[in-house]
Amino acid sequence: MDKTAYIGKFRIIRKIAVGGEGTVYLAEDEKLHQLNAVKFAFGNKDCRKRQALREEAARLASLSDRHLPYLVDIAEGFDYTAEIMEYVEGDTLSEYLKARFPLKGDDVLRLMMDVTDLIAYLHESRPPIIYRDIKPDNFIVTKDGCIRLVDMGTALFGYGSAEAEVMSGTPGYAAPEQFASRSIGREADVYALGMLYAYMLTGMDPIRDGKDKCLNACSVVAGKETFRLIRKCTADSAAERFSNAKELMDNLKRLQEKRIFISFITSMGTLLSNVLIWGSIADMTVTGLKAGGVTLYEGIKGILNIYGCFEKFYSTELLEYHIFISSFIVLVTLIIKNVVSNVAGKQEFIISYDWNELYTEKERKFTKVLSSKI
Repeated sequence: MDKTAYIGKFRIIRKIAVGGEGTVYLAEDEKLHQLNAVKFAFGNKDCRKRQALREEAARLASLSDRHLPYLVDIAEGFDYTAEIMEYVEGDTLSEYLKARFPLKGDDVLRLMMDVTDLIAYLHESRPPIIYRDIKPDNFIVTKDGCIRLVDMGTALFGYGSAEAEVMSGTPGYAAPEQFASRSIGREADVYALGMLYAYMLTGMDPIRDGKDKCLNACSVVAGKETFRLIRKCTADSAAERFSNAKELMDNLKRLQEKRIFISFITSMGTLLSNVLIWGSIADMTVTGLKAGGVTLYEGIKGILNIYGCFEKFYSTELLEYHIFISSFIVLVTLIIKNVVSNVAGKQEFIISYDWNELYTEKERKFTKVLSSKI
């Protein structure tokens, strides 16, 4: 198509995608100065592709979810039908993953939950919408990290007949029943979601590498719970899979909750380790404070100075956070201990000027060395 071609007020700029259901161009609304995507189907007025594009536009117009592009207009010509919709700027999911691979398990899970939540919205529609062609190239990751679905050309409203479903979908992601002359349901999308999850974890493309190699690699890099979930999604029998994307989403949420709990326990373990280490340092510091006869203010300043020394060696934000919280806990504990001791009538205070006779010459030398390093 000529770059200077127009569809009404829309000026065609360039081709951006070619698919089985039509060709997509980038266009500009010259009145609003807004970019749009225009999908063309060519042929006589009643040809299958033009009719399919009209049906796609009708589907898109009936949906209202921020993860889906909105329909702007539909135009008809002598030999074409044009669907004009929102232009979604960003990287395809495959481009996004390749640029950042390997992603952390938590980041992959977050992306997977976003994709699954989108498909669950389609599955929960009335009638249910079966997408049929879930693959990385049909999702866009925007600059703000939002997942958007950009092609509704293969979507099916309701449950499909065997005749309608023959040879639909992309090999590697499509469920076995999509190529076996059998009617399909939402379980077919669940299969594709499972293969997509495996791809995001391993970087192995089911289209190129096949299901077995992809899942074998997944068994190595994924945790047991994650791999068990993927195996259930990708079962050959539709009856053995999750029945729809919402059921899968519920399981992903439980998996995320477990990961958060494990992360919390790990963080607490790190925090406890820091507390124990800092407890030892604080004991030595208090020993020095008692022997030197300094004020509580100077004691607090000394502990914070120790934190400053460690900060030079540890730049990780999480570790700095743990060190700071640990030293704060130790400091508060020491203050409480001294307050309790004071109430009990004991003479164990951080503020003191009469502790020198309680320490040996060796301890005084150690205190002097410690004080000079703070």
